[in-house]
Amino acid sequence: MVTAPTVAQDLALVDAVERFLLEQAPSDAQNVSVEVFPPSAQFGDCLSPRPFLRNGHQRQWGRVSVGVECAGSQDRYLQAEVNAIGTYVTAAERIEANTVIDQGMLTMREGNLDRLPSSTIRKSSEAVGMLARRTITAGSTLREHQLRTIPLVERRQTVSVEAQGTGFRVSREGEALEDGGLGEDVRIRLSRREIITGRVVGAGRVAIDF
Repeated sequence: MVTAPTVAQDLALVDAVERFLLEQAPSDAQNVSVEVFPPSAQFGDCLSPRPFLRNGHQRQWGRVSVGVECAGSQDRYLQAEVNAIGTYVTAAERIEANTVIDQGMLTMREGNLDRLPSSTIRKSSEAVGMLARRTITAGSTLREHQLRTIPLVERRQTVSVEAQGTGFRVSREGEALEDGGLGEDVRIRLSRREIITGRVVGAGRVAIDF
């Protein structure tokens, strides 16, 4: 038998998650609605519930999973459905593979965000200056995996590997084993038996932090 305090705790948990998701909704989204599905199992009271998303890249619409920190007990995870209307980026024309994207190649559309594919790009500034990984057909919705930064390091290129720590800074040469854009991690061969991973910091430059 479910007791009244338990029901009240479940309602408080659902209410906390609903308010959290409404606060997390994109600022430009319209007609935002949230449906939180009550916990399917009883874990005891959740005092001072603090909802959180599992990672910063988790999308904020459609079916989402929300974690809840509970004072003095284990975390909970609730499922919710978030519906919203908003704008997103589409290709105004056919974009060939390895093309650097400019503003004229893009157009904005408005629709149900919860029906869009995962990793949909919602701001044109996130696509302009990027390189198309493959051909993108006119009218299609742009997604993050379709684009990449312009390589500053190319496979088989001799690059400068910079390492620095407290009180020291050294530099040596290595061979890039893959392409990489600014801020991306790439593997570098220093010798036949030594392969490291570094972060691209400039044209032909990779940094390693200690």
